[in-house]
Amino acid sequence: MCGIALLQCNRRIGNTVYQVTPKTLAAHVTTTQIAAKAGVSRTTVSFALRGHAKIPLATADRVRAAAAELGYRPNPRVAAIMAHIRRSRAVLAGERLAFVWVHTPRTESVKDPFLQRVFLGAKARAEALGYGLEEFWTAERGMTDRRLSQVMKSRGIVGVLLSPVIHEAEVTLDLEWSGFAPAVIGSARWSPELHHAGHHHYLAMRMALEKLAAAGCRRPMAILEADVNERARRAWEAAFAVFHPSRAAAAELLWIGLPEDRRAVARRIQASRPDALVVSAHTLVEQLRSMAVAVPPELPITTLHWVPTAPEIGGVDPSYDTVAANAVDLVVSQLNGNETGVPPWPRMLLFPGRWVEAAATAAR
Repeated sequence: MCGIALLQCNRRIGNTVYQVTPKTLAAHVTTTQIAAKAGVSRTTVSFALRGHAKIPLATADRVRAAAAELGYRPNPRVAAIMAHIRRSRAVLAGERLAFVWVHTPRTESVKDPFLQRVFLGAKARAEALGYGLEEFWTAERGMTDRRLSQVMKSRGIVGVLLSPVIHEAEVTLDLEWSGFAPAVIGSARWSPELHHAGHHHYLAMRMALEKLAAAGCRRPMAILEADVNERARRAWEAAFAVFHPSRAAAAELLWIGLPEDRRAVARRIQASRPDALVVSAHTLVEQLRSMAVAVPPELPITTLHWVPTAPEIGGVDPSYDTVAANAVDLVVSQLNGNETGVPPWPRMLLFPGRWVEAAATAAR
């Protein structure tokens, strides 16, 4: 055995002799020592060093300062074991997560294929982890943020999944966040900002442009829905400018929103001479046709939101069932770490989706 005052000594454990230095001794600083120096409990130290939202920032800073002064270094092996124990905790029978449909009517949540794919992806992942999933709607008559918080608390729900918001670019929700472990599905801006899982719109546009460039297209035109581009934090717009095969022509070939004058649309397509068309959704092609704008049959069309109901148009499948499943993981990871409330540093998990070729046998 050796004293801490020594600069270096040896310690025998079994038949092995380990060299002990001030650096290795620092790793053995205990939470009890940190608690005594910071004047708080061991539990407070544990929560503060994990960045738990329930600990006031001033207290957390005091604990971290005390830990740093004592030379504390977390043991990664111990941290991994504790994380495994928390992940492996038995889920209580009947424990549920809330799936909150934010600003979305019940009828729309049931009928919209995109929203149903999101919900089913979340439901499958939650059930695989042993949780039930209970739906709530903020748009229900008489429902307020405060009432919704009370209803979920009365039912013993802590983990909360928040649906994509498809009609707004910015969302404000005033739940009693301190009682919940929340995660958002989608890319809209939230107040407060929470952990979220979403589609990586920037990489999706890059993928589409690279596929078209590989096929020999040099002047692809993009027509994007203005509201969706805004919810995507203009990532589509940015990637189009950076990765367009003819960068100098990118501004001319980018449309955000369609004007109502079909003749203006037709003239611009004719004047721009695109050799491919990238749309944010296949419905834009239908909109062009409904305006009696002829899309040249030889013009390759790529969508940034591929759907199986329009297999004749290939493109990027955002795979929002996978996105939703990862949002469930964000919630469960908070539950396992006893974390609730608005996170001080929100995590953002973004997924680029997958490429889907147009159906070869479908008539365009």
